[in-house]
Amino acid sequence: MTVRALALELYEEVIDNKAYSNIVLNDALRFEELNPQDKGLLTEILYGTLQHKLTLEYYIRPFIKTKLRRWQRYLLLISVYQLEYLDRVPDFAVINEAVEIAKERGGLQAGKQINGILRAYLRGERPDIDGIKNDAARLSLKYSMPKWLVKHWFKHYSTEETERIISSLNEKPQMYLRVNKKLVDRNNLIEILLNEGYDVRESELHPDAIEFNGQNITHSRSYKDGFFAIQDVSSMFVNLALDPAGEDDILDACSAPGGKGLHALESMDGGSVALGDVHEHKITLIDNEAARLKHSNYEAFVADAAKYNYGRQFDRIIVDAPCSGLGVVKRKPEIKYERSEDSINELVELQIEILDNVKKYLKPGGVLIYSTCTIHQLENENVAYTFKKNNDDIEFDDFSIPAFNFTGPYRQILPYEHHTDGFFIARFKKSDS
Repeated sequence: MTVRALALELYEEVIDNKAYSNIVLNDALRFEELNPQDKGLLTEILYGTLQHKLTLEYYIRPFIKTKLRRWQRYLLLISVYQLEYLDRVPDFAVINEAVEIAKERGGLQAGKQINGILRAYLRGERPDIDGIKNDAARLSLKYSMPKWLVKHWFKHYSTEETERIISSLNEKPQMYLRVNKKLVDRNNLIEILLNEGYDVRESELHPDAIEFNGQNITHSRSYKDGFFAIQDVSSMFVNLALDPAGEDDILDACSAPGGKGLHALESMDGGSVALGDVHEHKITLIDNEAARLKHSNYEAFVADAAKYNYGRQFDRIIVDAPCSGLGVVKRKPEIKYERSEDSINELVELQIEILDNVKKYLKPGGVLIYSTCTIHQLENENVAYTFKKNNDDIEFDDFSIPAFNFTGPYRQILPYEHHTDGFFIARFKKSDS
């Protein structure tokens, strides 16, 4: 199977079967016999077509004059993505490959349809997006972001800042490692990885973070030895807000795959962490990660954080709540097409239920961190203020993120600020009485 035919199959899995792009791609990279160049092209085509889906549909729509099957429309999007965004791929190669895929899947007539549409597209003029006067419609098509989301951000940000947010969500994400301080310090790990041939450098955003480029760092000896975990630096900021210390007993209530709770464990001389998650199969992921990192002073268990009885009180609690994930669409671009205003409202109700339940298991004077990987006011500031209003014994509590020159009780991290994921963090404290 050719790379482009495989890209079409993976695209169908994501769009039609709601599969996660990172999972289907990782499976293909693991099991298909592809050279490094083909792996790179497959990744580029799949993520790029998903990232620019609405833009590509707008470009190709005027050139479709006949009825097409769904897979043919997907094949056109994949092809137009290559024509518009990949300079090193010759136009004739893109068209010839698309025609062969169409003939293989649908016969000679299907191949003729694809050939005719793509050649007409090359001869014709692209629809002009910049000329669209309506700001929401223009930004939606320019950056392939659903219009309802653009309108939501207009309520909270200027047109210019909204465009910066959306544009940054289309950028290639910077990858980060979290140093396992129980086993190695950051300078030593950087030296080890450089000697192994990896492209790594110290991050200025967090003392536990290392920037890296390349896709195969999980093959390194250091990864197998548990010297680091892969985690975005915005997620590591939760540890700054949590500020774990000494013999703290910490709950990570919505933990899978365990990054924030295990980061807390790595930041204490003693102490313990309880990691709960509603999905049974994800407990295995937590256990496997903890074993790789050589952690022992933890427990992982199935728990619905909205109603579970934890049986004891904790010094500190992390609620990294189920959310719309709009801050990580550069890593999982399909997310932005799957969300709706109704789904946001359902998530808000769940987030408040979780906070109201786990608060009962926080010791007096204890700290609770609420975080999401999204950029949506209803899930973030609105939930934080609602939780505080509903609980007389809960108050906001300041924390600091030096990289942002920030001190305060909550912070919406926007993805363009330091090229991180979009993220929200709020810190609360329970009264002593």
